[in-house]
Amino acid sequence: MKNTKKIALLIAAFSISTASQAQLGGMLKKAAKAVATDKVNNAVSGSGSGSAAGSANVKAVTLDWKQYSQTPAITMETLLSGTQISDHGNLRMNFYTGTFIPNKTASGTPVAPLYKNEGTLRTKLFVNDKMVKETLFNDGDYFTEGKQVRLQTQSIANSDMDLKEEGKYRLDFYAGDKMFYTFDWEVFKKVDTDPYASSSTFWYAKGPWEKYAYVTPQTTGNFIFGFYMMHTDFKPNANDPRKETKSVIWYPELYKDGKLISVPNKQTAIVDKEWKNFQSSIKLVGAKEFLKIAELADGNYTYKVKVDGETAPRAYDFAMKGGQIVQSARQDRAKNTDPSTLIEGWNNFFWLERK
Repeated sequence: MKNTKKIALLIAAFSISTASQAQLGGMLKKAAKAVATDKVNNAVSGSGSGSAAGSANVKAVTLDWKQYSQTPAITMETLLSGTQISDHGNLRMNFYTGTFIPNKTASGTPVAPLYKNEGTLRTKLFVNDKMVKETLFNDGDYFTEGKQVRLQTQSIANSDMDLKEEGKYRLDFYAGDKMFYTFDWEVFKKVDTDPYASSSTFWYAKGPWEKYAYVTPQTTGNFIFGFYMMHTDFKPNANDPRKETKSVIWYPELYKDGKLISVPNKQTAIVDKEWKNFQSSIKLVGAKEFLKIAELADGNYTYKVKVDGETAPRAYDFAMKGGQIVQSARQDRAKNTDPSTLIEGWNNFFWLERK
């Protein structure tokens, strides 16, 4: 009887061991399959072999890249406003506008709205050439008959990241199975040696914000010039150490063929530790009304901005032809040879490069 019980116990133990091995084998097979799937997805999306913090587990969708004759891009205005680097070390990448991104699959099926979380639109952030974050844009919507789309995520945690490293930053934009656009900038930090400072480390960005300005028309057609400023002073106001903004005087001037043609137009800006956008209209000498873009005669122009505290004026060249601003080579789709770095202004922002 005792032997019978022993035999029964041995059979039960063997059964449990066999079942456990079978379960373990199944788990190993599933894990291997998952790794293989990740490798395939990474190969398709170009993410490399490593996993990144905050990586979005998305499935690549094959889109109809012939849907539009224009190549897809992200508008420069939303790149500069949507990529925010705070002085206390937070990077936010959200609220971008994409143009001419296909909204149909290769088989002609409409892509579901972004909030359906299909992984159609996403970005990958690289810091010093290492991928550190992937963001899935699961909100937003199409507009302008689908030719534009808002890249937006509802969760701040998805689009935000604490800065830990100085250096070169790159944001690659993906739609479905293709990387179609890239945006570069640099991040630096300053350390305050004051032991009483409320914050000892100050993070800031450099790059396109200081390089580009733009001209855009109001609904009235007025010539509106815009550019970006920030400051890197720990204590911009010696009389109030708690104040972080800085009052800056700047003077816009318009030249034609080297001759000043605008009237003095003193401007005051409240500049912060983050990049902000500042705009101004302008009047020509002898004119009663503000300048409209179409009123400028054909020829070559230079827009200069004199900023108090800066050693030389910021200067931006552009040309007029037939009442229109001639697009720069990087914005002109007929001249730009790299669609992934095209400056997209849609049809209402004309971007000027600083000399």
